[in-house]
Amino acid sequence: MAPRVSVVMPVYNGERYIAESVKSVLASTFRDLELLILDDGSTDASVSVATQAANGDPRLRVVTLPHGGVGQARNAGLQHARADLIANLDADDLMFPERLARQVAFLDANPECVAVGARSVVIDAQEQPIRIVGRFFEHEAIDRALLSGNGGALGNPTAVFRKATALEVGGYGDHLQTTGEDHDLWLRMAEAGRLACLPDVLVWYRIHAANLSAGPGSRERRLPVTLATLARAYARRGIVGREPKKEPTPPITSWEQRCDNALLKYYSGHRVGAAFTVLGAMLAQPGAPTVKSAVRTILGETPPRMAGIA
Repeated sequence: MAPRVSVVMPVYNGERYIAESVKSVLASTFRDLELLILDDGSTDASVSVATQAANGDPRLRVVTLPHGGVGQARNAGLQHARADLIANLDADDLMFPERLARQVAFLDANPECVAVGARSVVIDAQEQPIRIVGRFFEHEAIDRALLSGNGGALGNPTAVFRKATALEVGGYGDHLQTTGEDHDLWLRMAEAGRLACLPDVLVWYRIHAANLSAGPGSRERRLPVTLATLARAYARRGIVGREPKKEPTPPITSWEQRCDNALLKYYSGHRVGAAFTVLGAMLAQPGAPTVKSAVRTILGETPPRMAGIA
């Protein structure tokens, strides 16, 4: 029988971090999955490290590809995935055990939704928390941010989406070999259904020198890709009189900052300080979904490290 979820993990020379990434997937509380490693022509030991980390778990599958870039690798994932739902995770990131259970439940309860993301905690190469990302939760806000050039409005490593819809809109752009393939796909999927993002932190997103989308010169490399992506989206949607432009993200509010600071303290191991800090956010916006999620986390619903990984 096909699994419910295919976790798709492209890798190109990612032997340094892939073992932790693999273990985080296989430690998921949602067990009905396959982990699809898409080896994009690696010249290092990425595949052997991943296989060793899986320790014989039959849910791991490896697909070997000629090196063609991330767009082609992700399209290969769409073709090889056996599940109806695709969960993205990069080979240097980690996911929380409850990630898939929460996102699959959301998609099951919201059939009009074609993709759902989550918040993530950004860590450096030494696994020190840096910041919390994810500010857009409803379809309208996500789509508006995507159309303003914010390709991360739906975080790619946090996304779970319907394979059928992705294929219907043409999959990933093969020409996008290093960056922007997710922004382009989310804009097209937003034209076929609704997007959403959970207010929970469910992924550890790692920043390091070798990141394709965050390394040296990445801003300069991404900008023309972003503008071309926007131009195509404007043309498809009949948007006229609007020049493709990467617009600044709206400034963060004081209560959002308090909430994020509380989570950073928590994930840095300072639980008492986190509890005091989140109190300010609760007083300012007690009904905000991100505040409610932060309170649940800091009070102990979610462990600060992932079981079986630390």
